[in-house]
Amino acid sequence: MDAKDFYRENIAFLARRFGDFRHEARFFMAPVPFEVRYDLYVKKKSVPAMTLRPVKAPIPIGALLLCWESCPELFRVRGGKDGETEGMIYSFNGSPLSGANDWSAVSLDTGDTFSGKGDPNFKERCAVLNDAVIQSEEAVEAFVKKKGAAVIPATLEELVDWLKAR
Repeated sequence: MDAKDFYRENIAFLARRFGDFRHEARFFMAPVPFEVRYDLYVKKKSVPAMTLRPVKAPIPIGALLLCWESCPELFRVRGGKDGETEGMIYSFNGSPLSGANDWSAVSLDTGDTFSGKGDPNFKERCAVLNDAVIQSEEAVEAFVKKKGAAVIPATLEELVDWLKAR
């Protein structure tokens, strides 16, 4: 299974079980298979002249889930077939210049995924997630300094297996 498909299929499960791994650095730092980026092209050539990354990569699953908790107003959206399904954004991309963007969300109740475009909070969402990534990395660095032990992030597959075995 492709890493993005695995992530999409397990994100609701990971969110429900966040309390089980939020204090386990190895699992908290498991990277999600997306990055927020915007390619700038000059004269519509097929190779980007520059890539902007408004959110530092890799994005740890724990940082994203902390953003869901602390800023639901930026990560909660409505959509789906009925237009009323509430979901949390698990992947997004767009332009840091114009703010145009698209996103993918998951219903925490059903696990169903849906997507949309044009949410006005793109720049704020980027800033909050970027801060969470940086703070997560700093916390791990402090832990490593204090304990003298390296933290090697798990994969999402390892995290899901660990949670299912508990």
